[in-house]
Amino acid sequence: MDSLFALPLFLLAGVCLPLFPLSIVVNRFLQHRPAGARARLAMPTVKALALLGLPLAGVGLMQLGLGLAGEAGDWLVTVFAAWGGATSLLYAFRLLSARDGQIWVGQLYSSALALVWVGVAHEVAPLLPALGLALSLLPLWFLLDGLHQRFGIARTGLYPGLGLRMPRFSALFVAAVLVAIAVPFSPGFFAIADLAFGGIGSNELLTLMPVSLAWLLWTWAGINLLSGIVYGSPRDDLDYPDLSGRAVLVHGSGMALLALFGLVLMEGVL
Repeated sequence: MDSLFALPLFLLAGVCLPLFPLSIVVNRFLQHRPAGARARLAMPTVKALALLGLPLAGVGLMQLGLGLAGEAGDWLVTVFAAWGGATSLLYAFRLLSARDGQIWVGQLYSSALALVWVGVAHEVAPLLPALGLALSLLPLWFLLDGLHQRFGIARTGLYPGLGLRMPRFSALFVAAVLVAIAVPFSPGFFAIADLAFGGIGSNELLTLMPVSLAWLLWTWAGINLLSGIVYGSPRDDLDYPDLSGRAVLVHGSGMALLALFGLVLMEGVL
């Protein structure tokens, strides 16, 4: 009976740690650009705070549900873990066809954070993996917003060849994409390692399959994103203002801090 009382808390957590179709709420928020009095909600800083705050709220709701359900809720946790794995793979596949930058980040957020449910089923503490996966998206989020401010839209294929015209931006953009898709030594990488190999379900096929397959699809999608923006022949009808030295320092410092957080996660995994 306690597990039934925990169900509403788990469903609310499924909005923050996205479970399809509850994930539509987060993706709609990230893609929407309101005008007028609500324009502040479209500010990149506001949405970046949401990318960090939602996982924290989701973990809190999840922990409340776990405490309420107790051992009688093991079946509920298993159901939500399967739901999370399926959601992660769904959004990972959708990520391959995403062209708009905000849609891309939203779908990667949904795919990555849904994996936290897989880890929880095997008693992996969810806080650090959730933070690691969410933080890894922030550099890319701000750089894509910079493209939106420059060109009116952040979309692959519309302005290829930025590597030739905006070398500073492109170097940071490549690094940000690699961090977002959880390459080794990024916070997301150690979060993925903790989810896959931590807890009592380490190395189990049902844990490794959704995590490893989603990670593979993220890498494929990241290559698509880079090939449509950084590489190719630049257009002659566009102006390409590169980042200032101060902006490079700010973005670079942020990524360095993420690397330090990745070391904290590494200690937890080891």
